Amino acid sequence: MTSSSSINNNNNELQVKITEYSNFISQTLQPQLQSAVDAREETEAEISEYLQLKAKLQQIQSDAPKSIDTIVDISHSTIYCKAHISNPKIIYVNVGFGFHVEMTIEEAIQFITKRVEYLESCVLKHRVEVAARIAKDVENAIKLLQELGDELTTTGEAKRSY
Repeated sequence: MTSSSSINNNNNELQVKITEYSNFISQTLQPQLQSAVDAREETEAEISEYLQLKAKLQQIQSDAPKSIDTIVDISHSTIYCKAHISNPKIIYVNVGFGFHVEMTIEEAIQFITKRVEYLESCVLKHRVEVAARIAKDVENAIKLLQELGDELTTTGEAKRSY
């Protein structure tokens, strides 16, 4: 009888551990992973926007038009308006933190090149590493859950053999 009650206690402890790890995965690790993936995707989108702007600026620089009719984002990609640029040699570039700086097209292209290098080498690299680390933590926690489940199954089979 003593061995049967110790098996029951062991099974109860395993069930508690399984519940704790399941909660840790669903309430802590998965939200952290989603947040890290969202941050990475946000940085990738920012890099993409800068590269599109650079390509457009290079086209403007090579065509050298006297004026440009375009559409301008005035509300974080939700509201756009038509705009006429009478001097396309000077533009305003979003340099971060809500600041826009007046630059020549050449200065803007140089800024964008440096900004993209920074975003790729520092920000994106770090965010990819964080997401990979959290994904590995999730993977390890799931393996641990599987091992606990296997142990629970094994002790349950041992109990039945008594």
